[in-house]
Amino acid sequence: MNDCRLVTSPYGCGVALTACKNGKIQNCEIARNAHYGCLITESSEISVIACLIENNDKSGVMTEFLSKGSENIEVSNNLIHYNNGFGIESYSTKNLKAQDNTLTGNFKPEQQKISAENYIIMQ
Repeated sequence: MNDCRLVTSPYGCGVALTACKNGKIQNCEIARNAHYGCLITESSEISVIACLIENNDKSGVMTEFLSKGSENIEVSNNLIHYNNGFGIESYSTKNLKAQDNTLTGNFKPEQQKISAENYIIMQ
């Protein structure tokens, strides 16, 4: 997916990937959604690169654990700001590569939560 606007979903995420393999989201605007900006669940070989991810009602990017988790996820070179949660939030993701992102103004002061735990603790 290149150069898309994934914005203003009144009841869900900008983009939700469940049980997907070999996906790439690049140069997209993911903003003003009523849930997470980008939700990745039980997927592998997924990249989120050079996107604007802003002002979503929960975290900007969430890699969620349901039964086995996700693996080989890349979140890099994104502007992730002003989300009402963490900029990047991840649970029990194997080989998560989160680098060179600009994380500012997200609701949680620590800006990102990368956890090895396979359950989510809501804060």
